[in-house]
Amino acid sequence: MSLKLRISVAVLAVSAAFPVYAQSVTITTAGGDYGKAMQEAMWAPAAKELGYDVREETQSDGFAALKMQVTSGAVTTDIIHLGSPEGAQAAAQSLLEPLDGKIIDLNAVPAGARSDYCYPFDSYGTVMSWNTKTYGENPPKTWAEFWDVAKFPGRRALRANAQDLIEIALLSDGVAPADVYPVLSTPEGLDRAIKRLEAIKPNVSVWWTSGAQSAQLLKDGEADLVVTWNGRAQTVKADGGTVDYTFKGSVIGTDCLGVPKGAPNKEAAMKLIAAMTQPARVAKLTDFIAYGPVNPAGYEGGLIPKDRLKTLATAPENAGTSVFSNADWWLKNGEAAQKAFDEMMNR
Repeated sequence: MSLKLRISVAVLAVSAAFPVYAQSVTITTAGGDYGKAMQEAMWAPAAKELGYDVREETQSDGFAALKMQVTSGAVTTDIIHLGSPEGAQAAAQSLLEPLDGKIIDLNAVPAGARSDYCYPFDSYGTVMSWNTKTYGENPPKTWAEFWDVAKFPGRRALRANAQDLIEIALLSDGVAPADVYPVLSTPEGLDRAIKRLEAIKPNVSVWWTSGAQSAQLLKDGEADLVVTWNGRAQTVKADGGTVDYTFKGSVIGTDCLGVPKGAPNKEAAMKLIAAMTQPARVAKLTDFIAYGPVNPAGYEGGLIPKDRLKTLATAPENAGTSVFSNADWWLKNGEAAQKAFDEMMNR
């Protein structure tokens, strides 16, 4: 046997003894229909393209899970799915790695949505939804009517979190969308919102803790009026549920993807974020759930059918009466808002 052949045989033997494994990456999402949509449209095809083996974990409170992992020094996830206000808070608390601009195109999203730590990929609306069997052709049309339990009796379900509810509470109290954050920036603004939530608290049957739970409440008819995300409501409606919803008075936010401080596979995580947020993939997400791209390129070239645009919170016809979630306000006031909310819930 020639020397060259003996070397080749030796290399094959070593390769067989020590097989090459695919790069492993762990991603943490909100789970449910949303998590499945992200998998189908975004990270599964991106992982296939990169040759990665991706493991998914689900958490109803991604920020709490992130903080626990980083502060304990036991980081097990490489990519975390957060709301952008939570992403801003996480960055301020040094819980995220800075995004690698050489791998991820940070300038692909509008300047107002840009982040150096948590990459915004989709937009959604927190909306009022209802059981059409209960209210027929006469559902509540405003948040003030949602609060009117005499005119619109029924079981109500709200998220057990201050975010979005603070804004909605002020809208229910007659504050115009454009004035919500100016009011919240006054000394009495947060207290005013908390008092409105306290007023409706006795009529709330369920304080839900995950988007999947809110959708199940709608699907099973366990609540008549539900504050939820438009994608969750639209999925139940599309599946034949007796559900409808409105974008009037919605709170529009964005979700983002970050890499936890100390993530075990940081570079691979950056590459997966870059691949899974390509325009065609964030546009494809709308095939599964009604959350629109943050990257304007996702709306170009017919990537999203025209008839689907009406189900997206940021479509011009839907956004006119909405409040855009202010990440800067939540960065400065998020902990105080959540503390005030928790105290209200415990009274």
